[in-house]
Amino acid sequence: MPETCDVAIIGAGVIGCAIAHRLGSQGRSVVVVDKAPRVGLGASDAAVGGILTQTEPACVGPLTVVIGRSREMYPAWLDELREASGSPLPVLEGGDIQVALDETEMERLVTEVLPQWRELPFKISQLSAAEARELEPLLSESVVGGFLLPEELALDPRDLMAALARTLACGRAGVRVLTGTRVTCLRSLPGAAELTLDDGTLISAGTVVVAAGHRSAGFLPDLRHHLFPIKGEAFDTRPPGATTYPLRHHVFTEVREGDFEGFPYLVPRHDGRVAVGVTYEPHVRNRRATGRARAEILRGVAALMPVAATWPIERHWAGLRPGSTDHRPVIGFVDDHDRVLAATGHSGLGVTLAPVTAELVAALIDRSVTAEARDMLDVCRPDREFVPIAEAPPPKAEGTPLTQEAPLTPAETRLPTAP
Repeated sequence: MPETCDVAIIGAGVIGCAIAHRLGSQGRSVVVVDKAPRVGLGASDAAVGGILTQTEPACVGPLTVVIGRSREMYPAWLDELREASGSPLPVLEGGDIQVALDETEMERLVTEVLPQWRELPFKISQLSAAEARELEPLLSESVVGGFLLPEELALDPRDLMAALARTLACGRAGVRVLTGTRVTCLRSLPGAAELTLDDGTLISAGTVVVAAGHRSAGFLPDLRHHLFPIKGEAFDTRPPGATTYPLRHHVFTEVREGDFEGFPYLVPRHDGRVAVGVTYEPHVRNRRATGRARAEILRGVAALMPVAATWPIERHWAGLRPGSTDHRPVIGFVDDHDRVLAATGHSGLGVTLAPVTAELVAALIDRSVTAEARDMLDVCRPDREFVPIAEAPPPKAEGTPLTQEAPLTPAETRLPTAP
């Protein structure tokens, strides 16, 4: 006999766990399945931890309404997780500083970026070079100005995942997590959806949510051409003697020097570390951390905050973001019976959009979609026209293009729909 539950979730990253917590808190029985040995070992473990409102290009445009709702939800959501898990979950609330290192970049920010930011419902403060360095004295003397985006937050994604894991593990929310278990088949039926696991276990659920990160395309064949991995690398450093936040803000810039383009991003941690990144390699799926990427990041950091490039590196990692063609998430039912629901494709905004994604998925399952939620779901609907927001750069030399990977197994490449 199959195991039964109200909702089964494929994927135990920040999106899958946020959905499980929401549904479990509403009294639903939930089973979460992930092939990793514990929760949060995919893109969530590799994230740098910015909760963004403006700095990601996808924040500007149709996704603004979704980001605004998620940012509104974040304080209460974290308080709920703190209470449920007993975890402190520190959050950096000073905002993000985006600076320009030369007059050309400052002109671009003022003439191209600022008009777009002014269309968003978030605060902006323009900074002179002196004002930027007063806020963060370690910034390079090359800084000519910038902007403070005070509503952007930052946290350590590992802290967030630990709090979610503890909350789900306590059992009070009616959630069971199966790790180290691979889904080999997903079937949509008129009365339920069924998962077959690699040990032969059959799970029958009223709804199956596909939140499997970059592997979601294997369960969503109609979206295969719009979902892909985006490799990113980052590392942790620690200023000598630091035991608490070594910076008061997270800091970002874009560096262009000849044929070099870098996007250095520094996110301070509550224990004295600074997470430093990031690289962007679409359609690359290997998780190998490379010397080339480390050198690329360090070159950008040296331009942005020279002393930070001298701090010892404690951990260097690579991860795979779940990308989509237009950098917007895919949230909605994908089968004829409304039994299989996608919640994936968040690109670099998984941490940012976790609470609102859980809210929208719950509304769809409850069949209680408000007008406000409908507007957000229209932005993320699976059957939308996927229009790229920019030309994606080609894979770097040390990456492995997706086309060179072994093909997915048949069970991962089809979603059979019973008549």
